[in-house]
Parts: sequence; C-alpha cells; structure tokens
Amino acid sequence: MASIMTNASALTALQSLNATQKNLDTTQARISTGYRVSQA
Repeated sequence: MASIMTNASALTALQSLNATQKNLDTTQARISTGYRVSQA
C-alpha cells in the first residue's frame, strides 16, 4: 500500500475481506483435490 490507512472501518473491512479470501482459497483447493469441504 502506498499510503497509510487510518480509517478504522476500512481496516476492519480489509481484514474481513482477507479472511474471506483465505477461506475461499482453502475451499477451492479442497474442491479441486476432492477433499471434503464441510461436515454433513
């Protein structure tokens, strides 16, 4: 990032987005390898 973000709401949203992206990456990797995605 070129600038320092000082908006607390924006930082919270960015952290949430990063966590969601990480979970999505994990789920996509499990789907592509045939692993179980969730407990039934």
